[in-house]
Amino acid sequence: MVPCLGMRDPFLPFPDALPPADAWHGYRVFRRSPDRRETYQRVLPLALLGTLLPLALSPQATSGLLLTTLPLLAGLLGLVLALSLVQRCPPWLLDLLLLLGGWLLMLGQLALRLFMPGEGSDLALLGNVAPWFLALLLAPGWLLGGRRGRHLSGAALGSTLALTAAFALGPMEARGAEGHALLGALVQLLLVGGAMLLGQQAAARRTRTDARRAAWTDMTGQEFDPLTGLPGRRTLERVLTGHLRHRPAGLTVAVLRVDHLEQVTRDQGVAFAEALRAHVARTLTAAIRDEDVIGCLNDTTFAVLMRMPDPRFARAACERLRVRVASRPLNGILPTVSVGVAVWAGQAGSQALLEGAQQALGCARQDGGNRVHLSTEPPASLASAPAA
Repeated sequence: MVPCLGMRDPFLPFPDALPPADAWHGYRVFRRSPDRRETYQRVLPLALLGTLLPLALSPQATSGLLLTTLPLLAGLLGLVLALSLVQRCPPWLLDLLLLLGGWLLMLGQLALRLFMPGEGSDLALLGNVAPWFLALLLAPGWLLGGRRGRHLSGAALGSTLALTAAFALGPMEARGAEGHALLGALVQLLLVGGAMLLGQQAAARRTRTDARRAAWTDMTGQEFDPLTGLPGRRTLERVLTGHLRHRPAGLTVAVLRVDHLEQVTRDQGVAFAEALRAHVARTLTAAIRDEDVIGCLNDTTFAVLMRMPDPRFARAACERLRVRVASRPLNGILPTVSVGVAVWAGQAGSQALLEGAQQALGCARQDGGNRVHLSTEPPASLASAPAA
C-alpha cells in the first residue's frame, strides 16, 4: 500500500502540505519558530564580521577611542556566540552581555564626538547616535525584564549624564556656539531618555497589576452569580486556597452583608431587593483595587479577597468600603453593609479564614449593623460608630 503522505491531487495546483515520506529525516511535524539562542547563533557571526571588517580594511582610518571600542566589542560578541552554544547558559545572560556591548559602542562613540571632535558637524553626528541611544535605553526592559532592565538602563543614563557633565565643565569656549548647541542637544537627549524610562516603568507596573489580577481571577465560567456576575463561593474558596498555599502572608477576607435586606424585600418587593443587591455589588466592585477580588457567598453576603500589611490597614480599607456603600442611595433607599474582617495569622486553610470573617460579621450585626469588626479583636472593642 502506497502511503498517502506526500501524495498530491493532480487536479489541485497546490504544492504538498508536508514533505514526502523519504524527506522526513530532520524535520518536525509542527513548525517551531527559533528561540533567542538559535537567533543569536545565526546573527552573531554576521555582527562579528561587520565589527571586524572596518579594522581589517582601513585600520588607519579608525582612530581614537573607537579603535579601542571596536576590538572590545568584537571580543564580547565572540564571547556571547560561544556562550550561546552552551545549553546551560541562561538566555538572559546572553541578552545582558549583548546590551553591555551595545552600550560600550554607543558611549564610546558619544565620548569620541564630545572630546575628540573630527571633521563635519558634531550635531549631525550626535543626531545619528540619538535614535540608537534611545532604543538601547528601552531594550533592557524588553529583554531583561523589570529589575535587571531598570538597573542597566539607569546605569547607562547615569554614565551619559557623567559624560555630559564632564563636557560642560570642560573648555567649551574653544568650541564656540557649536559646543553650546551640542550641550543643549545632550541635555534634551537625557530628558527624553528619562521620560521614556519613567513611561516604561509605569507600563510595567500596570502589566504586573494585570498579571496579579489575572492570577486572582483564574475562574471557570459556570461558577458565577447569575444576578451580579460575581464569582461564587466555591470559586472564591479555590482561589483563596491556592494563595494560602503559595503566599499566605497578608491575605485578608472581608465578608459584607447587606443590612435589613429582608425588611426591604417585605416593604419594596423582591424585584427592588434584587436591584438593591446588584447596586451594592456594582458599588463594591468600583471601590476595590485592581488586584482585589469580590464574590458572592450567598444571596445577601459578599466577600472580598485582598492583601493588607496588617489588620489596621485591613480595617481602614473595609471602613472605606462601608462608607462608599452608605453614600450611594438607590431610589431613595440608603443601603448599608455590616463587615467582618479576618487577616491570615496561621489559620489552617481557607475555611478557617472564611469562618473567622463570618464570626466577625455576626458580631457586627449584633451591634446594630453598618460597622466593621475584626475577628482578631474582642467584640466590645471593635464596634465602630454607625454612619449618619
